[in-house]
Amino acid sequence: MLTAVILAAGEASRMGELKQLLEWENKNTILGKTVDNLLAAEIVDEELQIVVGAQKLRVVNYLQKKYRSELNSGIIRIIENDNYQKGMMSSVKKSLNNLLESNQHLLFTLADKPFIGPDIYREFYQKYLELKVDIFVPEYRGQKGHPVIIKNSLKNIALKLEGEGGLRNLFAVVPDRIHYYLSDYQEITIDIDLKQDYWKYRNNDHKFTD
Repeated sequence: MLTAVILAAGEASRMGELKQLLEWENKNTILGKTVDNLLAAEIVDEELQIVVGAQKLRVVNYLQKKYRSELNSGIIRIIENDNYQKGMMSSVKKSLNNLLESNQHLLFTLADKPFIGPDIYREFYQKYLELKVDIFVPEYRGQKGHPVIIKNSLKNIALKLEGEGGLRNLFAVVPDRIHYYLSDYQEITIDIDLKQDYWKYRNNDHKFTD
């Protein structure tokens, strides 16, 4: 059983404003496109958690309007992280503390990953299941990307970790349990951290090369 987690609690300090709700293609937002892609992949059979923190009322209001039916049905659940300023690991742990009892697998991605399409999510999750690995990390030309998929059996280890670096804290203590999957998708490495990144990519017409 898979729960997907979108980490969307950060302040986006390098952007200078909350990037999650910046306009994206077809009157969507960066966060909205990321959510839409994960839903369209049709791999989430538990719930899609969206962890919010910075300007949480604004983000929650947006999600409640756009995803009213998904929230009502339980496929989407909003998780509030009031400790988001402590770093991404605080959001990871908030998610881990709010899992359904049936959970077996966890897929983590970031709010600013609108280029990771449904086909990529489906392919990576299928490969993860076929390989029967504990931690699945995709790479493009040596650069690590998203999504990261882990077994629930690592939950208790992760909950004991401290630091700001998100799942990198987990990778550091169990490096022998990581499978790095070589991918041809450059888009798994693309972040939208700076204003120039946003203006470069916002129309979603950038052609990624193999």
